[in-house]
Amino acid sequence: MGKRIFKSLTLLGAMFLSFSISSCNNTPKKPDGGKPDGGEPATYTGITLNQTSLIMMVGDSFTLVPTLDIENKDDTLVWSSSKEDVASVNNGVVLALKEGASIISVSTSDNKYSASCNVTVQTDEIRVNSVSLNYETLSLEIGKSATLIATIDPITASNQNISWSSSNEEVATVDKGTVTALSEGETNIKVVSEDGNKEATCVVSVYEEKPEDTYVPDETNSDILIIKEEGEYTLEQSYKQIYVDAEDAKVTINLNGQTIENNENSPIYVKTCDSIDISATKGKTSYIKDTRSIYTQEDEEQGKGAIYVVDGDLKLKGKGTLSINANYYNGIHGKDDVEIKNLTLNVNAVNHGIRGNDSITIESGTINVVCGGDGLHSDNSDISSKGKQRGNVTVSGGTININSWGDALSAAYNAVLEEASEDTPLSFTAKTNKYSSYDGEVIDTSDSTLYLKMESSTYSNGGYTYAAYINNAWYKATFKETQSSGGPGGGPGGPGGPGGWGGKSYYIYSLDKPTSATSFTLYRFQGSNVTSFSLDNYNAKSDAKAFNSAYDMVTISVSGNKISFGNWSNYSSGNTNSADISAKGIKANNEVYISGGTFDIKTYDDAIHANNDNSLENGETPLGNIHISGGSMTLDASDDAIHADYKLNISGGEINVTSAYEGLEGNVINLSGGTAYVYATDDGVNATSGKETPAINVSGGYFDVGVPSNGDTDGIDSNGTYTQTGGVMIIKGPGSASGNNFGAAALDSEGAVKITSGTLIVFGGIEKTPNSSVTRTLCSSSTVSVGTHTVSFTSESYETVLKTSTNGCVVYSNLGTASLK
Repeated sequence: MGKRIFKSLTLLGAMFLSFSISSCNNTPKKPDGGKPDGGEPATYTGITLNQTSLIMMVGDSFTLVPTLDIENKDDTLVWSSSKEDVASVNNGVVLALKEGASIISVSTSDNKYSASCNVTVQTDEIRVNSVSLNYETLSLEIGKSATLIATIDPITASNQNISWSSSNEEVATVDKGTVTALSEGETNIKVVSEDGNKEATCVVSVYEEKPEDTYVPDETNSDILIIKEEGEYTLEQSYKQIYVDAEDAKVTINLNGQTIENNENSPIYVKTCDSIDISATKGKTSYIKDTRSIYTQEDEEQGKGAIYVVDGDLKLKGKGTLSINANYYNGIHGKDDVEIKNLTLNVNAVNHGIRGNDSITIESGTINVVCGGDGLHSDNSDISSKGKQRGNVTVSGGTININSWGDALSAAYNAVLEEASEDTPLSFTAKTNKYSSYDGEVIDTSDSTLYLKMESSTYSNGGYTYAAYINNAWYKATFKETQSSGGPGGGPGGPGGPGGWGGKSYYIYSLDKPTSATSFTLYRFQGSNVTSFSLDNYNAKSDAKAFNSAYDMVTISVSGNKISFGNWSNYSSGNTNSADISAKGIKANNEVYISGGTFDIKTYDDAIHANNDNSLENGETPLGNIHISGGSMTLDASDDAIHADYKLNISGGEINVTSAYEGLEGNVINLSGGTAYVYATDDGVNATSGKETPAINVSGGYFDVGVPSNGDTDGIDSNGTYTQTGGVMIIKGPGSASGNNFGAAALDSEGAVKITSGTLIVFGGIEKTPNSSVTRTLCSSSTVSVGTHTVSFTSESYETVLKTSTNGCVVYSNLGTASLK
């Protein structure tokens, strides 16, 4: 049920008393009255009520109060309702029973005088007027899924329940809007609202996959090995190409030190099979060389990798060495699953090093990748016909070394890094963009970026979501930063912060767009994190706007429900040491899990990142969570060291952030274990706006966080709350331990600061006085110099290094009184 409009008698009476009150159906004046108190003859008006009309909600009550101007005021009053099943009355108390209209009357016993009130009873339920879908027609390949989004009008309807059905479940099924294609044919997917049986239909056509690649080799060419039958093939000579067309077959190719080199197409081209294993013989190095000219345009006859698998799972294995050089496009490109085990694999590619559209799994071996795109890249995030989640990149062992111009690891769904066995430890080293050793040409196949610039009145505290409709698809904009008219701001890194050096503040959003797009229409939706978009239900909308090839940022304003565009310009970030493409170390479009291994990551972007602003093909809303429960990592990031769009959970492991723009960032940050040393030039730990009220919750672990003590920096910056119930936090930053800190501070929190247990050591200032049940010690109110310092208790001591001097030290701890050396 929706919210009741009126909740109390007082409120309802007050609302209606503001209207003009007059009697309704009152009897006329009595013509000849007496002379009370010896005065002029009295004029009688009969009965009036305090309300002549009422609108009530079912279940509510209201008291009608009569005012009597009659000869005998003690006369008994008679109350009645014209429709007692709609509204009853007892001594003036009206009770609303069901929807409808009734007249409540009051009269004297002789019926000479009367008054009435028209009562309208409404239900507090807001009815559904219609339901619509984001697609009226949809084409799906067998085994693929797509998500239909139902929009109820009005969006405030009380009953949001809907049901889904498919007219032919042999063709496609539907579960909570997720349509799964099963066989060729056509079916109607219907959604029906529980309230009012309003419905909408999408016609779904399902087709069988047709290989998009049209390449057919010359079978008379002896330099091409053509495999059409299941079996194991051991090479005894080098070839120009190995071509596999063996539907539903399992094929194994053993390489014995040969070279497969091709300047016309993919050296290894697999059109179809159930699975293909490529094995490198122990003690030998085999070479695959793709010497075609660099990719410039789509060509269905050209394989997209040195090893290119159109249909079938690919496994690379063996105890030998396989070296791949790809001058054309990707090194390894598998449209299904790619698995690597044992072998030493060297990949040098102009685009992605290893791409597995459905998944990449690395169990062991040594993998060295140098590439102009992503090192490890998955692409799909739907559910297979067998119910398997696609898009995961899993590394459970081996030595991984990646030098990539783009992301080192990019997972369309989850990134999982673990040590599955003591026999196969995991070592992951990554350098991206200008820090990488890649110095070749770059194929930029990623979406380009459009930036939206707006003033505070349009930004409105981040209470809206912006999305662009481009080429029949939605592209959600995400908040990027606050800037001032004087230049980029140092703000909190998320909506709600002050940012800037002074002057007028501007708020910047960014959204990816297809490089082929020529125009866009911008929409604004009510709410800070809307994930489902409609062409019909929006807060504001622009006219179609052409992109400006010379500029990437446009100023917008909103008046009523109209979005207008202003000047174009080029975006310049507040953090100038960050790539203009995605060049992250470990990135996932849903969640990142790290439970073991050794990591050394240096990135010209975020080191570890989880998104929640991309759409997932399985119909889920992406989470944007990072979970770190083990492992040892050294992170050097030009942007954030660890960034979760939603939750950052650290429960174990060892983290050393040697340098970062912001150290640890998320909407909700939960620190319950592990050890971390963080040094950042902006905020050390930053809780930003997002799905929930920003929060930093510390219940365990040891965290030593430092930022420069001068400038607009914060050691801990929560745009919500800070709560500590355990663990050790050492924070070093600006502000004064003995003064008020209303700007930058070692601990800056917009909401409450609560400390019930654990130890909090602050070098610098605290923006808001903590609500604490532990002992507070002002260890120093004067300057604490650069160098190593020790905070001691009776039973414990903690040592930390200050890179810049701070104004004092204050300690909160359940260990008792502290001292500083």
